[in-house]
Amino acid sequence: MVASDSPFPQGRRIRPTEGVPFLRLASVELRKQVDTRSGVWLLVTIAVISAGLITLPLVTGTADGLSFTNFVSGASAGQLLLLPLIGVMASTSEWSTRTALTTFTLEPRRTRVALAKLASASYLGMVLMVVTLAVSAVFNLIGIVWLDTGGSWEIDRPIILGTAFALILLVAQGIAFGLAFLSTPVAIVAYLGLPTVWSILSFAIEPLRPAEWLDMTSTLGALMSGLMTADAWAKLLVSVLVWVGIPLSIGLWRTARREP
Repeated sequence: MVASDSPFPQGRRIRPTEGVPFLRLASVELRKQVDTRSGVWLLVTIAVISAGLITLPLVTGTADGLSFTNFVSGASAGQLLLLPLIGVMASTSEWSTRTALTTFTLEPRRTRVALAKLASASYLGMVLMVVTLAVSAVFNLIGIVWLDTGGSWEIDRPIILGTAFALILLVAQGIAFGLAFLSTPVAIVAYLGLPTVWSILSFAIEPLRPAEWLDMTSTLGALMSGLMTADAWAKLLVSVLVWVGIPLSIGLWRTARREP
């Protein structure tokens, strides 16, 4: 009988190394988004802009126009514009900072890494939304005491839920554009420019008016206004498939084939 040189007993199967648990992977990606200098400064910028937008109604607004829902809508404007840029940088960071080799060695399933980036960025958006709700409540109370307003506490759920959903969709769009272009400046310009140009063209050129189905700015506007109908949901679905689904599919295909 030939002796085996293997350190493992005969008949014992060696299990392949299991991947990183998804929650741990998502937490690592979340740390990447808030632990870098660019991520921190972007969050500071969002906080400053949100603070300015939520303070402005107290200084210039009328007492009758102050309400909890209005404060939430005002404070969310800066987040809707800038938070998706964190998603862009999260998607491109592996290639711009040359950490792709380390990341994809620890977790070779690249689609899983991309989904973890999407989950962590969406979670960050929801955390900021919860903070916005808390700060809006404080400012509404300040308005009641300082301006002696009625300070309506009525929660317009379609508006608040629509704003939260829009934030998630925009973050997903930022992730998608980042994965599609794999270059931070190019992805940011494309994310900010392409939908804006399309909106202008569809508004200015009569034959393109039916293209409102592809205008994510318009469809998200209806969502954040709480004015969703069956037709509005259909338009939102089509626009999200074009501006999120297509670049995300391209990005997953590119990252799966690109050398670290």
